[in-house]
Amino acid sequence: MTTSAALADTRRMTTATTRIKRSGPAIRAVLAEVSPDECAQFEVEFAQALARAGAEYDLAPAEAVLDRWWGIAVIRANPLSEQEQLARARDGVFNGLWERDEAGSWVQL
Repeated sequence: MTTSAALADTRRMTTATTRIKRSGPAIRAVLAEVSPDECAQFEVEFAQALARAGAEYDLAPAEAVLDRWWGIAVIRANPLSEQEQLARARDGVFNGLWERDEAGSWVQL
């Protein structure tokens, strides 16, 4: 299918969204299943962030790692091709996509 043909496709697209808790165990479980290499990277980064948080008495490093990897886990568990995402956005269909709200939390549209 050519790019122009893909963009002209007006069939209704449905998606099922796998919800993932924003927690270390939930993120790790998803990554272990769908992306083992990234799971190993998450484990290293999270362990380093927890050690830093313990030394500094500040959870911000661990929260930052969770923010980053939660987004990656959601994408890996709910893959849409880049072309599908662009086509939906061009058609004004934003439901199911994720964005940050004013408080910095991720919310699904």
